[in-house]
Amino acid sequence: MMRMLSVLSLSVMLAATADAQPTLGEVMARHGIELPGKSFEAGFDAGVVPTVPVGPGSFATPLAMLSVAAGGDRVAAAYAFGMLAGRAATAASPEELAAAGQALVQMIGSGDRRSRLAGARVSGRVLAASFDPAGIRRPLPAGLTDGLFSLLNQPNEYEQLAAMDALGLIREVTAVAALTERYTFHRADGRRALAGGALEALARIGDVSTVGLVKTVAADRWAEGRDATALAVAFARERLLRDGSIVTIQHAAADKSRRVQARGYLQELGAPVP
Repeated sequence: MMRMLSVLSLSVMLAATADAQPTLGEVMARHGIELPGKSFEAGFDAGVVPTVPVGPGSFATPLAMLSVAAGGDRVAAAYAFGMLAGRAATAASPEELAAAGQALVQMIGSGDRRSRLAGARVSGRVLAASFDPAGIRRPLPAGLTDGLFSLLNQPNEYEQLAAMDALGLIREVTAVAALTERYTFHRADGRRALAGGALEALARIGDVSTVGLVKTVAADRWAEGRDATALAVAFARERLLRDGSIVTIQHAAADKSRRVQARGYLQELGAPVP
């Protein structure tokens, strides 16, 4: 109860002081973040990280905007929070993360597609669970898992991929059956990106039932190529089979078209990132 009150108090305080805060652009600049094309979403996509340490007060503006803004401003605030907080929100306090988590869940249930996508993608990054059993695993905000499953069932491919990405990053074990079904269905249907997204999520969750599936895909030609799906297969193989596929990922890190994806995989696997 006390934690709920502290989160509520933080949200009220942020909303009341929103007008006195610096702009999102000013906050990014203060932390050495250069946004490609001045786009918060593009910065998030590119895996941009602060070069100036994030400290007390750094999240005031994005959290205030998540509480009171709407539409594109709220979407920008979500991506800004994701960049500042980083993977597993190591730079945010529990209260700041809880306040952001509540707003992100609301965005996932929004009637606006851009808000749904941002809510899912940012929640996956800031609530990402470590592969190490003793590593970071953040408490999930109420309604997040249900919201992601609802997004997974949307007809839009990008929403499905965003839901898969988040479910995998938070290592949601209850999603294994649905993701396995999606992988099988989309592969048979020739929808390579969706099948790859499901496989990537399954690899992150790391359930023992996925090992046989990865062994099968590692032995056929579907895994060949230089696209995002082929790299997701290499990630799944290294994550679950430890078969030396990390070399493929390391080589991809030098490929401009796959660099961000490969570097993210290396970070997750605890390998050196070039």
